[in-house]
Amino acid sequence: MRKSNLIKLGDAIQAILKEEKLDIKLSQHAVKTGWKEIVGQAIANHTSELYFQQSTLFVSINSAVMRNELLLNKSLVINSINKFCGYKLVEQLVIK
Repeated sequence: MRKSNLIKLGDAIQAILKEEKLDIKLSQHAVKTGWKEIVGQAIANHTSELYFQQSTLFVSINSAVMRNELLLNKSLVINSINKFCGYKLVEQLVIK
């Protein structure tokens, strides 16, 4: 019997994404598109801007009530985002 150097296609793709640091970009995009699922319809409707810098997520909210709600639940939102991604993507949340 001869040994082969075969690996699963999914494992190869994950290795390439991790090597090129594209897995983080894909996760950031997934958070942006899944924002409504993460925080709910009410906050998502009042979100005007959402962007990442390193491991910090910046969120602009156009309603004072929703901004206050998000500030009070900041750690819960960070945990929800990281659970959504499956790993610790966001360490800080800045609400404007």
